[in-house]
Amino acid sequence: MWKFRRSVKTLYAGKNSRGGNYDWVDSPPKTLSKKVAKAHDRVALKVFKIPDCSKPTISGRTPLKIHAVDIQSPYLVSALKDIVKEEGVNLEVSETAHFQEPFKPLFFCYDKILSLSQSTTEAIAAEHLVLLVTVLNEIFGDLMRTLSNLKKSRLISYPLAWTHFPHGSLVYSSASECARVCRVKSTQYESDQHEGNRLALNCEEIAFDGKTFAWRPLRLLIPEFRGNQQVDSLPNFLFDFHLEKEKVERRLRERAVRVLEYQELCYKEYEGVALFTAGCKGLRYNVSGRILIDHHGYNKHHEGFQRLENNTAGNTSGSDGKEKSAYLEPLTKEQQKANKETMLAREQDLIFVTPILEGFALKNKVWLNFFVDDIKPINWNDDAYDHLVYHEEQKDLVLSFVDNHKRLRHGVHDVIIGKGQGLIVLLSGPPGTGKTLTAEAIADKTRRPLYYLQAEDLGTNPAVLGSKIKKVFEMATEWDAVILLDEADVFMAQRSPADITRNELVSIFLRELEYFQGIIFLTTNLYSTIDVAFRSRVHIHLLFDPLSFSSRRILWEKFLARLPATELPPAQSEDAQGGIGKDALTELAKWDLNGREIKNSIKTVRTWCVCKGVGLNLSRLESGIRVTAPQARKVEGEA
Repeated sequence: MWKFRRSVKTLYAGKNSRGGNYDWVDSPPKTLSKKVAKAHDRVALKVFKIPDCSKPTISGRTPLKIHAVDIQSPYLVSALKDIVKEEGVNLEVSETAHFQEPFKPLFFCYDKILSLSQSTTEAIAAEHLVLLVTVLNEIFGDLMRTLSNLKKSRLISYPLAWTHFPHGSLVYSSASECARVCRVKSTQYESDQHEGNRLALNCEEIAFDGKTFAWRPLRLLIPEFRGNQQVDSLPNFLFDFHLEKEKVERRLRERAVRVLEYQELCYKEYEGVALFTAGCKGLRYNVSGRILIDHHGYNKHHEGFQRLENNTAGNTSGSDGKEKSAYLEPLTKEQQKANKETMLAREQDLIFVTPILEGFALKNKVWLNFFVDDIKPINWNDDAYDHLVYHEEQKDLVLSFVDNHKRLRHGVHDVIIGKGQGLIVLLSGPPGTGKTLTAEAIADKTRRPLYYLQAEDLGTNPAVLGSKIKKVFEMATEWDAVILLDEADVFMAQRSPADITRNELVSIFLRELEYFQGIIFLTTNLYSTIDVAFRSRVHIHLLFDPLSFSSRRILWEKFLARLPATELPPAQSEDAQGGIGKDALTELAKWDLNGREIKNSIKTVRTWCVCKGVGLNLSRLESGIRVTAPQARKVEGEA
């Protein structure tokens, strides 16, 4: 082994150095003699210095700073190998170890290096460690004094922000609408032409990956700022600086326990902001309504993961001998329970569990990331079914078919396996007669998600219609959802030789409907124009006639009964309730309105009365009818 002298060799930026490209020379500003320069050939350490432009020039001389350090001593490299490995640096004893400013690994390991230099008994290694500590004191002396003063005042500066985040440190983040704690892997300063300069924190958190709860990468940013800032004013800061650290840890553990419950498909309510991510693009959505927490669907339909036969990661062999991806297979109850028990046993790691859950917003019709704190149980609307003004036996028939669809669809099969196993319900009739409400009410009554669609959601381009319908049908089947395709006339219209594009749309929709295995409600105002091929494929057809006098009276009574008396002025509440008696209901029912027009009239007049502080009565309701439905006529002969 080479014998290294107990000395440090310093190299300097030569006169030919330009723009960060340095011409390293042995000579400082005053040239050393050749004899002295030769003595620097084989040394334990090489220190490279450059002009320090951050400090003022005094008497024509610019101060120098250490730009890089080469550790040539194998004793030193061997001693440092295990220490700097914690910072992600792997050293080889037979090779020179090179470190460059800002010397992150050496800075974060300074205390361990100092302790090692004081405890090492091997003479040469101890001497070389003392040399290294001397160099580190020159590099970090001013820096450590500055940091000590800043930390005492709970301050941070942007150029020194990296010193707060050693490998493995904990970061508290209040960004992205939700508090979370994650673990630091590395940091680096970046510059973006649109977002400016920032310090990137490459972190990791614990999230459900489809099989278990595992570590996944998370990237946080600290935008550039001027001067000194309070540490906890930043969107991401060292968790040790949080003034209520224990309280936050307790809250995060409680939240993590809730996250553990969402390993399978869940149908929930949501009220708050959700995040959309696709590649580098991130958007915020305001979501108010029902959602599906669906990790597997998110990866399959949004991220685009597929069951590929050549995908070896996490694959299992199926009964047919082909490789099938286990990644997309839902977990059993036993597997979910095992995952939960494993995580609860890792109590210290619960604070790292992500608050983000993947799923689908049914109203927004988009795959999003939801915050677990904003997820609520569904408040089922069972009254909607009772509110339907339709023949009770026919209502019950539809309800029974929908409620037992999974069991019934395995009864009678088509000649071709996979065909004709869906439930197709056609709702036809004029607007406002309860078609849409029927589908909504039955979905709630059977505790199924309702996937509401209109023609524009699918588009009228034959080139992409088939793939869109296929994806919608596939998702709805996986969710055991009820599809409501409102005003589906464009896809069911009678085909004609004169309209080739329309014929193609109808044919595509008919073909996909043939193999659909779920439940779909189709509504139309124009039953007479429906293609004959559709009529033969409909399992249940509910015909909604214009509302009769008795039906209108029932609707007026039901809608008025739902008005909360607490929203009316106290002095008028009794009058408001008593002012709509049997005679008034009879008069209101004489107006030739549909259900939607009745609801709009009541809603408008109620708002008006609340604003004015007056009660509802027949006169005001009829005034509202004339405003909301001016085309309506009152049929005096009805009673």
